[in-house]
Amino acid sequence: MRHNSYSLAAFAAASVPGFEPARTVAIPTPQDDVDVAGVISQEGRKVLVTCPRTTAGGVRLEKELSISGSLAQHALSDLVPAVLGSVKLPEGGRAAVTEVHEGAPLLLDLLDRDRALVTSLGEVIARIHRVPAHVVETVGAEAYTAQALREAHRAQLARARELETIPTAVLQRWETLLADDGLWDLRPVVVHGDLSEESLFFHGSRITGVRGWDAARIGDPADDLAWLASALEAEAFDDLFSAYRNALGTPVHPRLLERAHAVGEFAVIDWLLHGIEAEDDVIIEDARGMLRDLESDLSQIAKDQAESAYHSLDVHDGLASAPSPLPSSAASPAGSGSAVSATEESAPEDSDHEESDHGASDLQGPDSEGSAPEDPDGQGDASGGPVRRGNPSDDAPEDPRTF
Repeated sequence: MRHNSYSLAAFAAASVPGFEPARTVAIPTPQDDVDVAGVISQEGRKVLVTCPRTTAGGVRLEKELSISGSLAQHALSDLVPAVLGSVKLPEGGRAAVTEVHEGAPLLLDLLDRDRALVTSLGEVIARIHRVPAHVVETVGAEAYTAQALREAHRAQLARARELETIPTAVLQRWETLLADDGLWDLRPVVVHGDLSEESLFFHGSRITGVRGWDAARIGDPADDLAWLASALEAEAFDDLFSAYRNALGTPVHPRLLERAHAVGEFAVIDWLLHGIEAEDDVIIEDARGMLRDLESDLSQIAKDQAESAYHSLDVHDGLASAPSPLPSSAASPAGSGSAVSATEESAPEDSDHEESDHGASDLQGPDSEGSAPEDPDGQGDASGGPVRRGNPSDDAPEDPRTF
């Protein structure tokens, strides 16, 4: 059931000793089955109240509280807010009251303009990936092997093929990526799993908080980088990836950046399946449009490669042989605009290999710069689709981000 702002304020008063609510501020959330509000006391103290509307929302909230509570006691105490209290709900489950992050939810366009902010985000993601696995495993986070992660992508693709016609060139590319053992020879780490503008907070040029830990798991580090590789300008992402690599403390996988682009493309599959499951024709058509765009990009890359190969023939030496045909993966040479550069394709499995090229890819998954789905309901896919955005309630100020 839905809980109004008065109920959420009452939960804050019941959970925090001496807290007397004065007003509430609706907070946007990427989840559609929880109510979230900021509550301000008469003394100006701020807390965040989260209350599930459904059983599923309650289960997810319990998982988030367990994981975030464990993280707050370890290396991420400055990024994960402490739980101040909770109230049992008559219908089951509980509402939770937590401290409020300093600052406001992140705006992606700021990252393209503020080098210090994008560097801070790269460092924060590295800190998440450095957390020891047992910190989240012991409180319920799932752990996946490298093989299981690859098989999950294969299963999603197989299911999509059963329900929808995938363009041949796109299908060949994805199957080739999934058949590449070197690409998936990764070491799983702790990942947030659902980073978005709403889950990241900033103040000035610094990331100050991370919320939404219910999708945290032991998984592919590319999952936390894929959306940024798609959304940011090339120079901004290069700064972020450089900061991430420097702060990680251990060598990155030599093909991590390539895999991040691949994961970004696979998000189209997740978005398509989400639309099919929800029987939402708008989402389905949006995903089909993404597939058509990707097919067009692959066709243009193949054309560019063919023209480049033709012009590079040494006619003066009378060479009669043509270059080898375009690989079925449609991976382009460096500078062609592909998400997978020739440098990355031929890179040795060297732990010190530098991955400084962002790729400025035409082969990217959903992003916030024009290829992301236009979601009229404000609800996106929690499993790899575009970020879902909640709508403020009637008592929200003109700009709820400033809470």
